[in-house]
Amino acid sequence: MLLRLLGLAAFLMINSMTHAAAPTTDELDSIFAARGIVYQQEDDGGPGGNPTIEEDATIYEGILLFQQRLNENNAASFKAVGDLVTAASYDDARDKAETVSGATGYNPGRFNLEGRWKYRSDNRTGFTLHTSYGQEFAYRSTGYGFGVSQSLNEESTQVSADFQFYDDTVRMIRYDGSKETDEPRDTATAAFSLTQTVSPMSLVNLSWIYSRQRGMLATSFNSVLFDNGERGFELLPDERIRNTVSVRYKHAIGEDSVQLGLSHYQDSWELDGQAVEARYFYRLNDGQLTLEPSYRFYTQTATEYFSEQFTAPQAYQTSDSDLGDFDGHSIGLNLSYRKAGWFTQAPSNYDIGFNVYHRSDDLNFYWLTLGWYTPL
Repeated sequence: MLLRLLGLAAFLMINSMTHAAAPTTDELDSIFAARGIVYQQEDDGGPGGNPTIEEDATIYEGILLFQQRLNENNAASFKAVGDLVTAASYDDARDKAETVSGATGYNPGRFNLEGRWKYRSDNRTGFTLHTSYGQEFAYRSTGYGFGVSQSLNEESTQVSADFQFYDDTVRMIRYDGSKETDEPRDTATAAFSLTQTVSPMSLVNLSWIYSRQRGMLATSFNSVLFDNGERGFELLPDERIRNTVSVRYKHAIGEDSVQLGLSHYQDSWELDGQAVEARYFYRLNDGQLTLEPSYRFYTQTATEYFSEQFTAPQAYQTSDSDLGDFDGHSIGLNLSYRKAGWFTQAPSNYDIGFNVYHRSDDLNFYWLTLGWYTPL
């Protein structure tokens, strides 16, 4: 129900150019960034979503990123992410897990640690390696991957690809408190991107993400309701193939700029989704202050395995509202300010943002973000 773990992965071999500019400073320089997020999910209690369970939830998330430049062509970074989650289904499953298994040491929240190495050659060829580990009370994730990138045509063209692989373990805590043997979940994804400058004032980005998951793909503590009032386990296929294609266009309007985006999602569970997005970057005070209003519309059709209630047990069955049929409208406003002297002498960027997302299945979402970014 909350924050689906998506594996991302890809590989592309690109021949390097023999004459190009040296790496730009912002790619490899030492930086420190911090971000806090408060996320609220509210269930209106209407007939949409999953009307048989309470889907209210609150998430508090903190992110820290530190990157150190090692030399002209190399940098290393470390990122830590921590979450505190409060949700009816989540807390209930955690409590039952502790009752059944005696609180076996799974962290009551979520955390993820990631290390990354970056290389940029003088002819603008890039290479990255990364590894990660994450854990929550019913899930463990180990990830690794690599990526390549290349700038072409005097840096008017950028191509990139990234591979990510996740070897995960699902702790099988059922909605009724029963415990089964842990199950694996493997994810491999390929992500490709092309960014092309089309004029001195505009550029376009094309991307394709392909992901293949295998193993236990249901949420172990989710349940479904039958007409006779009894409940059963959520059951879903052990393989899922996802494809996302998107295009974004950005155009400068004097000091300001506008960004438009379209994307299409489709997977092997017969779920289809489309999104349209618009952002405007309004710069004030010689560019020190930026206002960024945004709007996004999303619509999707339900997977063939979804129903709010079932007449009898099925081979595959889910009432997860994220796999149902709904439309969504989100609006947001982000304010960023660049200033030196508050916490460091170097020019730093401070931002605050607020977003509202309303879905047609009676679920509403709100999130507040606070961020700080500074060179070291």
